[in-house]
Amino acid sequence: MGIRALRLKTFLAVAGLVAGGALVASAPVAAAAAPDGVVQSPQIDRLTQGQAEKFWTPERLRSARPVAQDVPKVAAQPQAANPVLTPGGDQFGNAQVARPYTSDFKSRVTGKVFFVNPRDGLTYVCSGSVINSTGKSVVATAAHCVFQGGAGQSIWSSNFIFIPSYDNNSRPLGTWNAAQFWIPTTYFNHGNDGFTHEDDVATVAIAAQGANKITNVVGGLGWVSNNSGTINGWDTHGYPQEMYGGQNQLHCIGNGRDAGGFNGDTYLFTNNCVAFGGWSGGPVINASNQLLAVTSGSDRSTNSFYARAASNTWIPVLNAAQAAGF
Repeated sequence: MGIRALRLKTFLAVAGLVAGGALVASAPVAAAAAPDGVVQSPQIDRLTQGQAEKFWTPERLRSARPVAQDVPKVAAQPQAANPVLTPGGDQFGNAQVARPYTSDFKSRVTGKVFFVNPRDGLTYVCSGSVINSTGKSVVATAAHCVFQGGAGQSIWSSNFIFIPSYDNNSRPLGTWNAAQFWIPTTYFNHGNDGFTHEDDVATVAIAAQGANKITNVVGGLGWVSNNSGTINGWDTHGYPQEMYGGQNQLHCIGNGRDAGGFNGDTYLFTNNCVAFGGWSGGPVINASNQLLAVTSGSDRSTNSFYARAASNTWIPVLNAAQAAGF
């Protein structure tokens, strides 16, 4: 049995929705079938720029806060990173990224994700990154940020937006709306059960803004598949809400090794970085600006787990997004 780590999820309070700010419901429409090994969401009703800005007010963006972990008995005090490899890193290995975030490639392509979980009507946050796809319109994140169903239940996040280089409520590169999601079939089959899984990867189709596509505006990471084994000196970026407030982009440099998973793949695991709620879906990036994995979870005693960009999980969901024109 592989190691089960706690899911990193945070939420925004949605009490007191103002008039005109009601949720825009997702509705299924006809869509091409996904290839084997991939489940795609129904094509969702895309928020217009005006709708996104009206719903995602500065107050809602700023008021995000951690939710209790899905599994009880979370350690009151996480274990410190050992050793800390990040210059200027705190006891958990994390350091603030230098501003402006738009000036460095890794921080520029990293952004903050906001979405509504239709199961409870609450708004949540994750992290993500822009990928250099053929259609120049893909964001990578964790599957648990886009899929909210139990095993085999087609329940998907709605009102999903991505803000690259998010900086304390500033949107220097704009607000980008999702059009569709893809996750591995294995993830769909076990469902969003509150635990991390090594197949916890997703691609998000991002709607163009007129003639502008997100990768052409922001840039995009490459990727490395089949990257099992030890990988040293990578850099993970994200927006932890828990402990850090979620308004600043943080990063952590780590050395990673294999940890056993459930579906024949392995996690990338590290003792050098402790991820907190809100960092889910954030990229793990190598020195060549390639995606190695996305943040999946932490069990607070052995630090952090990352879902690798594996050939049988990440590559199919990326190819499905590209085949759909994104």
